[in-house]
Amino acid sequence: MNINNEDIAKQHVHDLRQELERCRMATKLRSKRNAAAHAAKTARTVEGKWKALLETIIMMGRRML
Repeated sequence: MNINNEDIAKQHVHDLRQELERCRMATKLRSKRNAAAHAAKTARTVEGKWKALLETIIMMGRRML
């Protein structure tokens, strides 16, 4: 089998396109994962603020009794 420079170049371009597609997919996946993590962190922060507020109200109520 005889492989010339043009065939090698075509194979190299094909390999680069495949790698680019894998990188795009990985970037999309990473972006979705980061967005989900950010949303979860925001939810935890909000829950933490409400919990702290609730604890403050409960403590004020205990002091009044």
